[in-house]
Amino acid sequence: MPLYRRLPKLRGIGGGMHAGLPKYVPVNLKHIEAAGFQEGDEVSLETLKSKGLINPSGRERKLPLKLNVKARAFSAAAKEKLEAAGCSLTVLPGRKKWVKPSVAKNLARAKEYFAKKKAVSAASEPSS
Repeated sequence: MPLYRRLPKLRGIGGGMHAGLPKYVPVNLKHIEAAGFQEGDEVSLETLKSKGLINPSGRERKLPLKLNVKARAFSAAAKEKLEAAGCSLTVLPGRKKWVKPSVAKNLARAKEYFAKKKAVSAASEPSS
C-alpha cells in the first residue's frame, strides 16, 4: 500500500477545526457584580479566575460599579455598557499571528518601500 494511504490525514485546519478560532472567555456583568468587586477594582483574567467566575448567559444588566477592566477583546454591547457605567477599558495585546519568515521579510520590505515613497512624495509636494 502506498505511503500516502497509510498516513493519517489532517481534516480542516492543521491541528483541528478549532485551531483557528480565538480563545475568549465571555463573562457577564451580573457575575462581576455578584463576585464582590469594589469600585475602582481591577477586573482581569487573574482576578476573574481567583473569584471563580464562569460564563452563563444574562443579557440586560447594568453595572453600578466603576471598574478598571483589562481584556484582549470586548464585544460591542459590553464595551457600550461598561463605558456607560463609567468603567475604564484597557485592551491587552493579543498573540501575534504566525507568518512564514519569507512572507514577513517581504512585508517588511514593502513597508519600507512605501514609507520611502511616501517621504519622497511629501518632500516634492511643498516645492511644487
